[in-house]
Amino acid sequence: MSNPNFEIWKEPRGFLKCLQVFLAIFAFSCATGFRGKFEFVQKCTDTTGVTDVDRAKRVEATFSYPFDSSLSLTLMKNCSEQDDIVPIVLNERSSTEFFVVIGVFCFLMSLGMLLYYIYFEDIEAKARAKASGAINWTSGPVVDFCMAVFYAFFWFVAAIAQAAAVNGIKDATNVETITKGLAGCAAPFSCPTANLMHAKYATLTVSILLGFLNSFVWSGNCWFLWKETPWHKEPNQTPVTAPQPHQQMPPAAI
Repeated sequence: MSNPNFEIWKEPRGFLKCLQVFLAIFAFSCATGFRGKFEFVQKCTDTTGVTDVDRAKRVEATFSYPFDSSLSLTLMKNCSEQDDIVPIVLNERSSTEFFVVIGVFCFLMSLGMLLYYIYFEDIEAKARAKASGAINWTSGPVVDFCMAVFYAFFWFVAAIAQAAAVNGIKDATNVETITKGLAGCAAPFSCPTANLMHAKYATLTVSILLGFLNSFVWSGNCWFLWKETPWHKEPNQTPVTAPQPHQQMPPAAI
């Protein structure tokens, strides 16, 4: 085995591979590590119209990846100690899992190609130098270029899918919309808007931005990888000929 080339990160293809590893980790970590929570207060009013503080109940719900479960809201029923379970369905698993799968595969792909550039590229280059010069479809540069085109497109698709999923999650967990549609927030109950606590979706929003950023980085990397493939040819240079010495004219006859 040849000496490891740890200077590869100074080249665009090596530097971008390191960048792709970290961006992929951050992207799928933001999606899988998200924890959302919303809550509100349900109050019960007696027949005299006076709010009974002893009948106030704090209702809360948490949700997280993969966003396919039903949230159970435990509400008061008939102003008594009896509870009423109200389900809220989340159905965004397919889109978010697609985003995470693309992120994990890109992380593994980038890490594997980075190891190839460090330890095995020099060995393959020497082997190609002894070959007949035909395009080797299984060579590292060709595989890396093809996968870069593939993942640049699928990162874009995954980011759009994640954006649609986050929009659906926001709609399903909007506490104002939920309380307006609950029978437990209608007379003789009430759910004051002053006690509403909305979920924060900043982490999911960052995952969407990272998805589009990954697509941009992978697209830009395609050019540097294309130059490493056998299909890329340097522009033909016009040979420069040495200047010819000026021929001396014979002296004119007098």
